[in-house]
Amino acid sequence: MSERRRMVRKIVLLNLLAVIMAACTTVETMKWVGVGGSKADGTVIMGIDVPPKMGIRETEVQWDGKQANAEANRRCQNWGYSNAEIFNDSFPVQVICYPQGISPCWSKAYRITYQCIGGR
Repeated sequence: MSERRRMVRKIVLLNLLAVIMAACTTVETMKWVGVGGSKADGTVIMGIDVPPKMGIRETEVQWDGKQANAEANRRCQNWGYSNAEIFNDSFPVQVICYPQGISPCWSKAYRITYQCIGGR
């Protein structure tokens, strides 16, 4: 087999592998839900848990930050506070990865901590 044919064959195989990997990517839009907190401390923890999926690549997650803020506000207001404020403004979303096999993030957990403010 000539060197040129081998090179063409490698390029075709690499392109095919790239197409297969791209087809395995999933993007999901998920909603934030309350996963913890303390009425006494005035904290609310909002979270998204991404279950493991079969495939080569991990699941990419899209979310709405306004939905998380609204749900945290609602929870704080149910406890008698007037509002909720993100605890750490610099990078509020914490991502926890759970590796398995070849995937560094087979399943993930996203968390945002809010402080309830005002009232009470």
